Formats: sequence, C-alpha cells, structure tokens
Amino acid sequence: MNDLTLAINEKLNELERYQAFLQSQIENRKKYEAALMDFVRPDFDLEKMFQSNMQAFEHTYPDIYNAFLNYQLTRFELHMDDGNVNIYDTEKKISLYKQDVYQDSYVQYLGFQEKPSVLSNKFSVREKLTDDFIHSQFLNELAVTLKAQNEQKKNNRLPKVMPSLMLMGVGSGYHIYSLLKDHIVKKLYIYEPHSDLLYLSLFLTDWTTIFEQLNSNNTELHFSIGEFDSELGVSKEVESVFQKFGRFFSGYSFLYKHYHDDYLDRVTKQLSVQFVGNILGLGFYDDAILSIENFSKNFDVPFLRPDSLDGLKDVPVYLIANGPSLDKDIQWLMEHQGNAIIISCGTALSALYKYGLKPDFHCEMERCQVTHDVLASFYDKEFFSGITLLALNTVLPSVFAMFENKVQGVKWGEASSKLFAQGLGLQEKPALLVYCNPTVSNCALAFCEKIGFTDITLFGVDMGYKSEQHHSKNSVYYQGDQDSGLYKHKAKYKLKGNFDADTFVETDEIFKYSHSVLERTLAQNPHLNVKNCSDGAYVEGAEPIQTDSLVSTRIENKAELVSHITDKIKSSETYTNDAFAAIHNDVPLFLDLCNLFIEQLSNQRASIDAVLEVLDEQLRRLSSFHNTTISYFDELLRGTILHTHSMLVNSLLSHEQEEQALENYRHSAQIVCDYLEAIKEDYIAKFG
Repeated sequence: MNDLTLAINEKLNELERYQAFLQSQIENRKKYEAALMDFVRPDFDLEKMFQSNMQAFEHTYPDIYNAFLNYQLTRFELHMDDGNVNIYDTEKKISLYKQDVYQDSYVQYLGFQEKPSVLSNKFSVREKLTDDFIHSQFLNELAVTLKAQNEQKKNNRLPKVMPSLMLMGVGSGYHIYSLLKDHIVKKLYIYEPHSDLLYLSLFLTDWTTIFEQLNSNNTELHFSIGEFDSELGVSKEVESVFQKFGRFFSGYSFLYKHYHDDYLDRVTKQLSVQFVGNILGLGFYDDAILSIENFSKNFDVPFLRPDSLDGLKDVPVYLIANGPSLDKDIQWLMEHQGNAIIISCGTALSALYKYGLKPDFHCEMERCQVTHDVLASFYDKEFFSGITLLALNTVLPSVFAMFENKVQGVKWGEASSKLFAQGLGLQEKPALLVYCNPTVSNCALAFCEKIGFTDITLFGVDMGYKSEQHHSKNSVYYQGDQDSGLYKHKAKYKLKGNFDADTFVETDEIFKYSHSVLERTLAQNPHLNVKNCSDGAYVEGAEPIQTDSLVSTRIENKAELVSHITDKIKSSETYTNDAFAAIHNDVPLFLDLCNLFIEQLSNQRASIDAVLEVLDEQLRRLSSFHNTTISYFDELLRGTILHTHSMLVNSLLSHEQEEQALENYRHSAQIVCDYLEAIKEDYIAKFG
C-alpha cells in the first residue's frame, strides 16, 4: 500500500468519524428533545464574560492569562449561525457544533450522564493462591467481594461524585459548566489541544463559576494545552498527573471526549488503551519486608560507585533480554560476541547457556525465591565463573552467592534503601538506581547508564510477542518444543512494532509498563545512544536497526577491559547494616499509623465525597513523612494503600444508590482493616 493510498484511506476514516460525531449530535437532540424544551440558553455579553474570565484565569492560571493577553487566533473563530453563536474551523471549513454551541453541548452532556465512558482496573479473583503473602490473601478477598458487589449493579449512570475525570476537549466549555453544576469531581484533568478553543471558551462559558465550584468541592485540577510530540504524550502526562493526584484514583476514572478532531480522537483512543494498568508497579507490604530482609544480609556484596566511569561512552554494549526475537539474532551475537560488552537480563541467561554464549555481566532484580530457583535449574559453576552479577540490593543473598564477581545497586524508592540512606549521615552514598523495574531490561539499562555506558544495543527486548512464542525457545520457559507453563499468556494490549509501524506486538500489563519505563528512561537521558535490534515493540528513543546494518568491530583486549570495568565500578566505601536498627525503635510509631488508618476506615461516613476525602488524606499522610526519620513508612505502606484504595474506590461506585454504595464500601473497608491488623501482627513478630 503506497503513501497516497494510505493518505486517502486515513482521510476517508476521518470523514467517517466526523459523520458519526454529527450523527450522534442529531440523535442526542432527538433523544433529549423534552429536556431541551426547558433549556435556558445562557444570555450574557460575550466581551464582558471574556474580561471576567480573564480575571479568573489571572488568579488561577496566570500562565494561561499571560498567553491570552495579546492572543491571535490561528484556526478557529466565532461565527453566527442562524442567530446563534458557533465555532468555525477555518482550516476544515466546518462548524464545530452541528446547530448550536449551548444546546449541542448540553445534550451531549446529558448523553454522557446517562452512559459515561469508564476506565477501571479489573481485579481478577484467584482460585488458588500460590504464595503466602498477606497482600495476596486480602487483595483476593477484596476482589471476591467487589465481584459480588458489581453483579448487583443495575446501571452505569454518571454518579453524583466522581473520583476522577479526564475531559478531552474544551470546545466552548459549556459541557464543563453543565457537568460541574450537577456533579462533584475530586480529581480533574482537562486537555485541549487547540489553544484557540480555550481562548474562545472565555467568551462563551462562565469559567469564574467553574473555578468557584471546583474550589468549593475541593477539586484538584490539572490543565493541559497544546499538541504533544507524539500520540502517547497525553498518556504519559496523565500517568504523571495521577502520580500527583494519587494513583489509586486511576482505579476507576471517567473519560469524556467533547468534540470531533482527528488528533483528539487519536490521543483519546491511546489514552483509553494506556490508562488501564496505571496502578501497576506499586509494590506492597510483603514486598517491602522482603527488601529489608534481603538487603540487610547483602552487605558483604560490593556496592556500585555513585559516579560513572570515564572512557566508556564509546564502548559498545549488547543488552540481551529473553524475548522471542533473541532466537533470530543469536547466530549474529555468537559471531560478534567479541565486539561488545555483553549483559544478559534475567532468564535470558538460561537461553545463552544453551546456546553457548557467555555474557560478561548478568543482571537480576527480583527479590523472590523464584530468581534463585531459576538460576539453580541450569547452574554450571564453570559457566557462571567469570560472569559479574549486577543486581539490586533487594535480591536474595543466595542469588549473589552463585557468582564470584558481583556488584549491588541500591534501588531507590524501597523502604530498605531509605533506611540505609538515612543511616549514612555524611558518608558518601553509593549509586542510587531509578527506573530499574518492573523487568530486568529496565534494571540493566539503569545499571548501564549509571556505570557510564552510552552506546547500547538491545536484543530480545521485545516487550511482548507476535505469536504464541513468548520467550526464547532455548530458555527455561520451554522444554524442547513444549511450553513449560512458567508464563501464562495475558495479552490485553498492543504496542507498535519496531520494524514495521503497521504491525503490532501483543503484550500484558507488566511488559506494557516496562515499555513505558524504558521510554521514560531514554527521554530523561538523551546522552544514551540506544539502538534496538529486537523484533518486538518499538521503543521511542531507541533507533530500530536490523543486525545486518549494525557496524561492529572487535574490542582489543576485551577480557582486560571487562576485568577493569568490574573492578572500577565498585565503591571503595565500606557500609554496614547498622541503620536497620532504627526499624525496631520505630515499631510503636508504625503501629500508631496503622491504628489511625484502621480507625479512619472503620468510621462511618455520610457521603461518597467524605469517603474519598479520607482515602486521599491517608495517602497524603504517607507523603508527609518525606524528609523525616520515618520516611520509610511511606515505602512500607504506599503500595498496599494504593492497591486497596483503588479497590475501595471501585466498591464506592459499585451501586447507583449512594446508601447501598456506602454499605458496600463499609464491607470492603472492613477487609482492608483486617489487612492492616495482619500487617501489625506480622510487623511485631519481625521487628517488635
């Protein structure tokens, strides 16, 4: 299919979407004809409204106010159609609204009110628990309860109180005014790609009243204006905004797209796909305790030095993960293994062992027993000898014990790492790694950046799969041609292909999250020159390249270079685990915090709004510990709170009647209280 055909097809698709939008406007006007009979059209002087709104923006959003002081319209303008004001698109020669700014906006709002678009996390029920985590037990109990509650729900009308809402498109702004007049939104994200439209809305809608309503309802608002560099830009910004809002609010969120626009249609579609799963990567209580137990026993392992080594930016690195495409490139890697530093990631080592390719470094990040068990399943002392392990401080001591050479990197954002760093005082800190999860590919890239490597080529970093094969056929995931059953296909999403934009890679939530972390890492480290040979997902910031196009020359005295790097990346500082004594002294404070949360969750609340305020306050209380000696409390409980609160929000919206919704919430909240009681008991047993 040539470029002209593609352009024609895209234009036809856009026209079809526009016709569908117009048709929906017509149908809404018919459906809500009776409501329109009582509709009172706003009547005010447009210029006076603009001046009043400018004053409101000067106080609330001074940046927008300054941008609009001498603003010149470029595409959209106000027109009068049959005596009614409308917005005209001078580029496409069409009006934004079918008949009337106010009536069309109002009936669209009524349609959204009756059948809103909802993005919610699906909490699956596990028939059988395969671990002993407290978290798994109570989250599964919550999932069972929530499933039963949702089965009683009769309709999905827009509730009086919304935890969060993403409004895509301001247009005239009147739909925003109408919605906020009838509903309370706790966290509000408003996106308008065309600054012309936001400017024109200042003539058409009472923003002063909108801001007053938001302030009265204690709503947190984020405004975003202008097109992003890529269609994923909105999704990435929303992810960042919900970090500030409180990620549990993304557990049940509403999405409202206002008008037809090709760009707005595409980014909204991307957002709806990417948004679900925003609750991932949070950790939980048992996970935090494991990190403390493991790290406290790893102080015999050298730490990664905080500063990068000089002279490595031109040393090529092949970072090898265990994606299906590793099998395609393995022959090339075998032939060129002397031309780069080779770093294997996680289970890729099992494939390289069978292929007979010995990496220089190997990376691990998982803290559970399974990491040790997988390595032990193919352990060969001769093969492992000479490989330097690069692993997070939270990895099991038995994993470090398998390698003669090893270095640990401190994963920032862990309770154990916070305790350790606080106890250092004036002593120089070792390297603190960020963006090093959720997969070993993320971890290895974080190590590379910190060590000082910048010329990095990815192999087998597929972030998904194109067929039934989900990992290298020579890895532990397969026994001969048979799938070993270690990985379950859970593909829910699609990512654009690395070598062909028209192909897609199927992926699950973890790989999708890992993919977004890779892109964020590259965006924030533009000095990294990353090429991607993986026949998997396209990674923004990494150049797609086939192996036959790679320029690869032999490294002179490679063994000597590897030995030099292994020696020099180790910190010369001596560290102890003395800081972990603080955790025993702080037990009473931790128990007090759990008791406070239990009391707050146990108290009956009169409204959904009041419940959301409590849930929000608990998360903010954790954040308030930053820069205190108990800041690690945040890392101990944040993942648990975000997971449970996301489910509590779903429980709050599991019934259309507020009284029954509150009763459902009380039942779910009791499970969370039991969870916190179990945490207290476990904490006392371990540290009390």
